[in-house]
Amino acid sequence: MKLVTKESFDNLIDKLKKLVQKYENNALHYNQYQFYLANGEKLSFEVMPQNVPHLLGINLDYLRATNMFKNKEAFLLLKEFLESSYSVYKGIQEGHLNFNSIFSDQIALKLEAFEQNIYFYSPSDIEFICQYDKSKTYQLGLEKDYPCDYFIAKTDILGNIYLLGLVKHVDSYIPMTNLMFLKDEDQNISLKKLLANQVLTFVNTIMVTNPVTNFKNTSRLPLAFKLEKIKILRKYKNLSFGTIIDVSSDYQFNTNGVIAKETKISTYRIICQQFMQTILSHEIFLIEQLDDTVREQLDEDMIGLIQVYNDEACKVGDSKAQVTYSQLLEQYNMLAIQVLELQKQLEMKEQEAIACYEQIQTLEQENVFYKEFHDDIINAVQKHL
Repeated sequence: MKLVTKESFDNLIDKLKKLVQKYENNALHYNQYQFYLANGEKLSFEVMPQNVPHLLGINLDYLRATNMFKNKEAFLLLKEFLESSYSVYKGIQEGHLNFNSIFSDQIALKLEAFEQNIYFYSPSDIEFICQYDKSKTYQLGLEKDYPCDYFIAKTDILGNIYLLGLVKHVDSYIPMTNLMFLKDEDQNISLKKLLANQVLTFVNTIMVTNPVTNFKNTSRLPLAFKLEKIKILRKYKNLSFGTIIDVSSDYQFNTNGVIAKETKISTYRIICQQFMQTILSHEIFLIEQLDDTVREQLDEDMIGLIQVYNDEACKVGDSKAQVTYSQLLEQYNMLAIQVLELQKQLEMKEQEAIACYEQIQTLEQENVFYKEFHDDIINAVQKHL
């Protein structure tokens, strides 16, 4: 059993209390994250209160088993445990409780890394993403068996590496592991073991939504930074063996961008060819004459070019036409709107006329009824005279 002084125990509890209080008071802890990765995957997660004890390195299962605490819900149990620190320390000193069973052997690093690992702002802040498969490192003699599906890595100016481990749960992920690799001679050894036979990628986009503050933000990795990110991934790839880099989705996106540019150039070429024919025949260039596939590729620049030509085509000799093609088109559109409005008015009048006709028929039927009733009364009176 690890021997611990009252002073060191109190210092540890004080650090935990401050971190828990800062987490509770910071509205950012309600942030919901969506990471869009260069390998085509999406990571959706949030650091919820029930995740905090484990990330801080507190073994709640052991605390529940002691039957010392009333609360069973994770975050409330953590707070009750911190408020009962004297009883806990007394139990440790008397041998009823085990310090190593309550606290992680990496508790100091977990506390230092906690705030680094629960808030995210920009893709450029993410050092790398590791798509983790523990079965690929099973035979490598790792000291730790991480039950994670992804690791999000960040660094600080000192070169320390912070890792948040995520576990897949239905359509989202749960923060499970909070790690820190100090910048020392053991850092590369730890990374080598962690990254062996794993897949590395980077974050393209981070979307943040906070349902409490109504804050929403989308941050994208600039194109100029992507090459630098690939260089960083190669650096970590070279630390270990069997590690691969997967940025296939980002490559496909860039490839599609090139294809889109080539398609646009082809569309311009087709339009230019038809322009030449139209110019030679001194006719108006009608967009409707284009094939559907070409018309779908039209952008504002192309449409503007067509309108300028049509305006010029309206000129006669060296004098300008009284009305340009664009003006005629605008007048046509206005007239079309007026026609639609008149059609609506006509339909309303027709409905009013139908209603009036039905009302007249109803009144005529009532008139026949009243006439027959009047005749019956006259006949009845005459019989009694």
